[in-house]
Formats: sequence, C-alpha cells, structure tokens
Amino acid sequence: MKDKVLIYNAKIYTQFNNQVVSSMALDKRRIIAIGENLQQSPQFKNFSKINLKKKTIVPGFVDAHTHFHYFAQSFCRVSLDGLDSLEKCLSKIKTFAATLKKNEWVVGEGYSVDFFKKRREPDKFMLDKVSGGRPAIMFTKDQHTAWVNSKALQLAGISSKTKDPTGGRIEKLSDANPSGILREPAAYSSVSDLLPEPSTSQMNRFYQKALDWAYRKGVTGVHSFDGNQLAFEWYQQLSEKKKLGLRINYYFQASALPTLLKNKIRYGQGDEFLRIAGIKIFSDGALGSKTALCHEKYKGSKNNFGIEVRSIKQMLVSVKQAAKLGLPAAIHAIGDKAVSNVLDVFEKAPKLKHGARHRIEHYQLVRRKDVERTKTLNVVTSMQPSHCPSDIKMIRKFWGKRGADAFIFRTLIDKGIDLAFGSDVPIEPLDPIAGIAAAVRRARPKSLDIFYPRQRISALEALYRFTLGPAIAVGQQDCRGMLIPGYPADFVVLSDDIARVPASKIYDIKVLATILDGDIKYAYAHSSLKL
Repeated sequence: MKDKVLIYNAKIYTQFNNQVVSSMALDKRRIIAIGENLQQSPQFKNFSKINLKKKTIVPGFVDAHTHFHYFAQSFCRVSLDGLDSLEKCLSKIKTFAATLKKNEWVVGEGYSVDFFKKRREPDKFMLDKVSGGRPAIMFTKDQHTAWVNSKALQLAGISSKTKDPTGGRIEKLSDANPSGILREPAAYSSVSDLLPEPSTSQMNRFYQKALDWAYRKGVTGVHSFDGNQLAFEWYQQLSEKKKLGLRINYYFQASALPTLLKNKIRYGQGDEFLRIAGIKIFSDGALGSKTALCHEKYKGSKNNFGIEVRSIKQMLVSVKQAAKLGLPAAIHAIGDKAVSNVLDVFEKAPKLKHGARHRIEHYQLVRRKDVERTKTLNVVTSMQPSHCPSDIKMIRKFWGKRGADAFIFRTLIDKGIDLAFGSDVPIEPLDPIAGIAAAVRRARPKSLDIFYPRQRISALEALYRFTLGPAIAVGQQDCRGMLIPGYPADFVVLSDDIARVPASKIYDIKVLATILDGDIKYAYAHSSLKL
C-alpha cells in the first residue's frame, strides 16, 4: 500500500473501549487517525482513498499459542489427521514412504486412536510393514505420544532393558519388549532427536508455505513455543533480513536457561518483529494420550491419573532462574492437578517487573477453587478454543461429569481473568476464525451437540482474545492489538460482520485481505475490493 492511505466506508472494530468507526488513516505503516467520515476532512485531501464498501476490518489476528517453526516443517510430513481407522493410516504411510529415499526417515503426525471407528492401539510391527525398512516415527494429534517402528527403536537404543524415564512411559508388550508406543517427549526424544534437520532451501520453502497459510487466515502475529535454539536462530536470521513475515513473541524451553543466563537474554529484547517473551515448561501431558495430570483417575482405567512431566520443585527451580532475567514462565497444564501444581509454583515465584506475567497454557480442566487462585495471582490463561469441539468425545469418555470444568471461557471472562486464544498449530489448524466459531458454538461444525452451553461467549469476546488478548499476555497492549493512532497498520478485511452473522455461519467468513505493517500480504482473488 502507499504511504498515505485513507480507508473509509468500513466497519472498523478498533478494540479500544468497544469503539467502532467507519474510517482509518495510515501513514508510513502506522495508523494516524480513526473516526467517522474522515474522507471529508481536508486534512486527508492528499491521501489515496479506499472505499471498503461496508466491509468489516479487525486488528490482525494473533495466535497466542503456536509451534510455528514446527508447523513449517510439517509440510514435509505425512498427515494422518482426520483418518478414522488404523488401516487408512497404514495405507497412507505406505504410499508416503514409497516416495522417500532408501534410508530416509518416515515422519508423520495427526493420528488419534480415539477417533478411529474401531479403537486399536498401533504397534511397531504394523509400522515395520509399511515403512520399507526405513526408520519411522508418527506423532499423535496431541504430539504427546509417538508411534515408532523397530528400526527407530534400535537406532535410539530402546530395548526391553530400557526403563521408563522420569516424566514419560515406554509401553511394553507381554514379553517386556517395547511396543513402539512412547508416551511424552521424555520417552520419545531419544528417537525424535535423531531426525535430520531440513536443509536451508527446504526450510525456506516450508516456511513460505506456513506464511502463506497464515496470511490466508488473517494472522499477522504469533506466540511461538518451538523453544529450541535452532528455531530461534532461524527466526533471527530472517528478522535480520527483514523476511520474518510475522510479529513473533518467542518462548524458549526451560532447558535453554543456562544459555539465556550466560548471554543475559532478558524479557522484551528484540525488535518490531522478533521479541523474547519468556520460557516454556511442561507440567503434564495431554488428554488424547491420557497423560494429562488429574486429581481423579481416568474413567475406565485401573490407576491412571496421568503423568507428572515435571514436579513442583523442578518447575520452581526453572521459574526462579528465569526470573533473574525478568522472564515469565508459560507452563503447559491440561489436567486439573497440573493446573493446581502450576499455581503452587506461581505462588512461590519471585515477583516480575516491566509488565511481564506468568501464563498457564491450555488450562483445559480446572477446579473452581483454582480459578480464584488464578485471579488472585494475576496469571494469564492461554487457551485454544478449537480444542474444545475436537475433545468433546474424549472428555466425556475419560473425565465424565468433570467435563463441566473444562474450557470454561465464560467463567474466566466473567471473573475478569485475562485470556488469550490460540490454535496450538500444527495440532489444530492455524485458523482464528474457526477458533472464534468454536468459542461461540462449543460444537463441531454443523453439529448441534453443544458442550456445556453455559460456557459459550460472544463473537466479539472471542475476537478480543485473538487480537488484544495476546498483546496483554506479553505486555504489549500499549503498541499491539488495537487499531488506534500510533499502532502499526496490522489489520484484516473480512467478508462479513463477525459480530452479526449467526454463530453457525462464522466458519464461512472469508478473509478478504491481510495487511501487515502496511503491506498487503494476502488478497482474496475473487473479491471486488481494490486495495
């Protein structure tokens, strides 16, 4: 777009005090004015003018929980998401493996035994038959379980003599040999660490595909929880070349703390596009793998309460180290016991400065008394509404009536607890509009099976959590998440007024254009708009 642009005849949700205006002036990548009918003001006589023809504008969507670097890499893997039988998974893996070189790893993701019509847990022998002698690893949809073949186990040195690691579990056959199912990263990292990194040219190609996807969905920023040094270095290189393509707040894994302390990497360091936001810690697993840590055992299990990936003591050590750099902690907690543990950690944690705030990622199942503790401790809740319709079946099966305390969006908003929405891509699609629809409907698309309707929220409340909510979570509300003077020109043009369409039609809203830092990153080919 040109330096001086005036957009008018629009419906602009500024996210500032519920203000909705019809026009917005931009100058050199910044918003300089908002108001009614600014096209009539002589102040903007020399501005290029764009008639939005009553279309809706919202701030650029920000996904508050992604694994964006990993998402880019997923473009070179076989996707098993949505397949409803083990046989279909095996067939697709076999076809994919046949396209690879002789000793190349077969990598896939997205399968879920709980979505199979006939529930069957896979094993290494099944994968052996379709991988063509190559090492193979398939991640579940929740990424907390890996299904590997015999060659992968051999390369990783996992045998009948290998004991369960702390925070993980190696499933065994009746003869004590590993079955090929490894629960949690602690158990499967010895395999996944063997995966070769894509070449620079490959990664460039995959990253561009990920960016193109993001732009089509109206995403201008993400919070990235890739965590590893390689991912951050990749982002740094792109940022230095002005090619990062998104505004990224980055969270390192807690294992990086020695390096961060040595190099004095502090909260908020970075530039307009890449910024240090904190550290990521895992406290438990996930519902799909039945490793989310709960106060009560899983229905149908003998004695499964989930897995404590890190103890309160271990987490507190990391949180205190991070606090020396002013870095807040974003701690993964899905089960209600995990949430309780994390709140115990935050109660003992040092005070943070400069607007930094601790977060609980997912916050999926929570006891009501812990909601009050969350409010008292001023903790940000970071949730992924698209997980709600995806998990309905599993919640009912494994948590039963406790599901009333899952995905409590309405309760959190009514309590005044800050809430940021994301997708957890690649676990769920990077698609904020679908996330808004999920928060509003709490049901699968076209389904009337609503999950605890009392916890539904409005489209505008959900929109806030995909725009200003993520900015609040990382202390950037003074410069991100709103369309007001002084803020960057990051915004999205929508085909419909998201606040007025029926809830069932939100999924059908199209992104007509995505503008990041004043540049048009995406324009819908079939739109009559002229930007």
